[in-house]
Amino acid sequence: MPQFTGLPTGLKIGKRLRVSPVAPKMRGRTPRWLWVGAGCGALLALTALSAALAWTNIFDSALASQLALTPTSRSYRDWVEPTVPLNFDIYFFNWTNSEEFPDEKPVLQQLGPYRFREKRKHVNVTWHEHNGTVAYKTQRSWFFDEQNSNGTLQDNITTLNVIAASAVYRSRYWGFLQQKGLSMGLSMFNQKIAVSKLAKELLFEGYADPLLDLAKSLPPSTTGGAPPVDRFGWFYERNNSLETDGYMEVSTGQLAGTLPGQILRWNYEDHLPYYEGECSKLSGSAGEFMPRNLTEDSVLTMFVPDLCRTVNMDYVDSGEIDGLMYHKYAVSQRSFDNSTLSPSNTCFCNGECAWSGVMNVSACRFNSPAFLSLPHFLHGDPQLREAVEGMEPNPEEHSFYFAVEPKLGVPLDVSARFQLNIYMEPSPNVALYQNVPRMLFPIFWVEQKVKIDDNVIAELRYVRAIFDWGGTVCACAALVFAILVTIATCCARKPQYIKSELLASFEKPKDEAELKLNPI
Repeated sequence: MPQFTGLPTGLKIGKRLRVSPVAPKMRGRTPRWLWVGAGCGALLALTALSAALAWTNIFDSALASQLALTPTSRSYRDWVEPTVPLNFDIYFFNWTNSEEFPDEKPVLQQLGPYRFREKRKHVNVTWHEHNGTVAYKTQRSWFFDEQNSNGTLQDNITTLNVIAASAVYRSRYWGFLQQKGLSMGLSMFNQKIAVSKLAKELLFEGYADPLLDLAKSLPPSTTGGAPPVDRFGWFYERNNSLETDGYMEVSTGQLAGTLPGQILRWNYEDHLPYYEGECSKLSGSAGEFMPRNLTEDSVLTMFVPDLCRTVNMDYVDSGEIDGLMYHKYAVSQRSFDNSTLSPSNTCFCNGECAWSGVMNVSACRFNSPAFLSLPHFLHGDPQLREAVEGMEPNPEEHSFYFAVEPKLGVPLDVSARFQLNIYMEPSPNVALYQNVPRMLFPIFWVEQKVKIDDNVIAELRYVRAIFDWGGTVCACAALVFAILVTIATCCARKPQYIKSELLASFEKPKDEAELKLNPI
């Protein structure tokens, strides 16, 4: 028979056992930091998505602020005194049969290049913050580089007598007696159709001529307003001069919707006084800053002081330099057209405008018979090349172009080339010019070639990569943040209710009773 062996420890006899239920217990509540992280992730995803959608505008705004000309900007430091090597090459046309002219057409032999290292510095810089412009003059210095030249400054060159040609050109509207007086003067001073001078005399040193002394005593109306000089040379008194390019005023790019380096005033004028109508408008880049976001349909407009005008360059090609893409814009056939292809060019003629492919700049050269073209009459009227022997135009060697990174607007490769020609025509009352043909006589052509260095190329590649991939990176970042937020919200543990264990608790009975054990 079973017997009672004892009670649990602590249980007193006479006490009544009472089991009381425990309320269900909640477990697995989501931590607060997880919700905070999810909210921050959602905010970052939204920010990254907004940046991806507006990346082009963000990049353009940042780039514009970096390129703007301010006294403390990097653009200003690179602009005020450029460190990019500049070479200025000059090619002369040596007239080999001048004694047979005009019975034989001129035979020309190209000499050169005579290379000069050029150093530029913008001086007298004045800021106009009220209208977002900066005014300056450019000091240009040239140093002969004999080692890289094909010739010396002692070379003897035979060329057209430009002093006599200018005198005859200015006399074309004079009366009979005045023209006869000029004819006698040319004969008295032993003027010939050609002169032979040293290269250094034709360039920077200049040479004396009795006609120059005579011109000092003539009224300005006779000399075309040209200042009196004691020597003549194509670059005489231009070395280290501040007047080579004249007074310039350009935009700084600080005002909304403006680009830096766009010409606004030249020689204190807001228009070109030499021309009328559309041709008198002053516009385009001054040469150092190009427009951004260029396309194949864009026209690159540039103001060239040596040409005294704005030139439109058309898209011709695309390519790549050290992994950096560029668009090439060049002076085309219509740029110097005589209005045959471009009627808008008519106002540039200023009188003689018979040939296509040349530019009459006599109005801004004190009424001298100066015409500019591309070297060897590239894109010019065939009659120009037929009048002389020795012209061999080659687009690869004689074109005028700018290769520009289209998005950033940074020139990567520049070749600025043009040729100076002197207009001549028969003058019945001037013996020296009675039988000359009507033609343009080539004198020389110049080339200024600039190619950006490898360090700048590497920096531009980095900047371009930021533009190309910045939007994609922001979009990927937005996607990553969105995924993380989704994981955080979906995988957070939900609140759960579980059954509680039966916990025994003992309460004191209300009455004392004896526990009776009933044997079985």
